[in-house]
Amino acid sequence: MKKFILPIVLLVSTIGVAQAQQPANTIGIKAGYGITSLSGSTSNGYSSVTHSAYQAGLMGDVYFGEAISFHPEALYTKQYFDAKDLLNQSRDVDYINVPLLARYHADGLFFEAGPEVNFALSGKDEAGADIKSRDVTPVAFDYVVGLGYELPVGLSLGVRYDGGISHTYKDTANNGLGAGNLRSSTFWFNLGYAFGGTGR
Repeated sequence: MKKFILPIVLLVSTIGVAQAQQPANTIGIKAGYGITSLSGSTSNGYSSVTHSAYQAGLMGDVYFGEAISFHPEALYTKQYFDAKDLLNQSRDVDYINVPLLARYHADGLFFEAGPEVNFALSGKDEAGADIKSRDVTPVAFDYVVGLGYELPVGLSLGVRYDGGISHTYKDTANNGLGAGNLRSSTFWFNLGYAFGGTGR
């Protein structure tokens, strides 16, 4: 009988220790400043100019152990895709960005990577005309890689690269914007706060 009881006790003890070490799931807010441009080219010699970008929204961590978490976000993002031909080829686009990231945590440091789905809300040219339906890809996909540091009180700082997988503009976009392979390329600097702290 003891041969059966001892393994059960050890298993229960191991599960209890693992649960005690696993941090609590969190939810929080974040804001970011970005430097954005479009990479690629068009048949008419499009030339991108870097511009500021801004985002803010919600984030969370769902833990699957002491070091691994699923980190989703929902962010309202303003991106300004400027070109040297400012009047004809620059576009201002608002998105809802939904990064779906895996995070690895190590003594405050975190490393993150995963896909992102971007839903275009609006698009305007330099004259303020609505060009969303004509020019902007309505749902675009990116990839995200980044790192940062989080404090037990919940504050975090991070930097990430957000690169386009999908073309930013439709094939039918005006002024030659669709006649190429233009994709977004953005470096983000983020500040976040997890309500109640990280539990780490």
